[in-house]
Amino acid sequence: MQTISIIIPTLGRKTLFPVLRRIVACDGYDRFRPEILVVFDGEVDPEKRKMIKKIDQKIKILRTKEKKFASGARNLGLEKATGDIIAFLGDDTLPRDQWLVRLERFHRIHPEKKSALLGRISWTPALARDAFHRWLQNNAQFAFRSIEKHGANFRHFYTSNISLKKALIEEDRFSEKFKGWGFEDIEFGYRMAQKGMRLFFDPEWEVLHDHAQTPEQVWNNTRNARKNAHVFESLHPELEVLPRGFRLYVLRAFLPIAWFVAPFYPPAEWWYEWKKNWLTKK
Repeated sequence: MQTISIIIPTLGRKTLFPVLRRIVACDGYDRFRPEILVVFDGEVDPEKRKMIKKIDQKIKILRTKEKKFASGARNLGLEKATGDIIAFLGDDTLPRDQWLVRLERFHRIHPEKKSALLGRISWTPALARDAFHRWLQNNAQFAFRSIEKHGANFRHFYTSNISLKKALIEEDRFSEKFKGWGFEDIEFGYRMAQKGMRLFFDPEWEVLHDHAQTPEQVWNNTRNARKNAHVFESLHPELEVLPRGFRLYVLRAFLPIAWFVAPFYPPAEWWYEWKKNWLTKK
């Protein structure tokens, strides 16, 4: 049986502890005994360390020596992980009961090193009732409608719920040139795709995203992602991430239409603000 390592980068948010409790409560936890690596980006509060150990003494607690953002935290986890299968979770994504069982089953049925698994990331029931969060699900944050129609590729390498073989990763690591939110996981996924990664999607391999967000937070993340898009293109000039030429022309043509409709239809307002902030150079 292949062994499993679960890497969770964190700043110590309160959602971390329910995530860990959900992993421990998953069906098959005692059978598979996954290695859980919680990687703090910087200092570890002693009280939080105690809380983690109360959940399971075997959980490994790591910390970066300095601020490394998500990339550096995941890299430290990769350095220390011993499993054949590497699974990445967020510190705010709660696995469903069958999460471990479906993870183990997929990699047992697909033992080839190039096979990787992407799962669905849904909102918690409370957030799913909010119109803005429902809009986020398939627009500024994820693209599951497109994945269901066309399949998954490196652009959908969402580290909130994904797994792949350590044999495929080898010595590759997340680029630490990215700062803040956006593109560090997709860039890593692109390099995995260059090595032949085949990304499968299982909508039943699901986690619940417990992270309420305001429009202002999303627009800030969008502006940061635009900066990281430039980093991505500098690393891979063969790819265009930012809209140019005809794509840019079409986007700019649709913005006035969305602005006109926005007062009457909130999703149009959110789309307008999202794309406007995506285009800003600040």
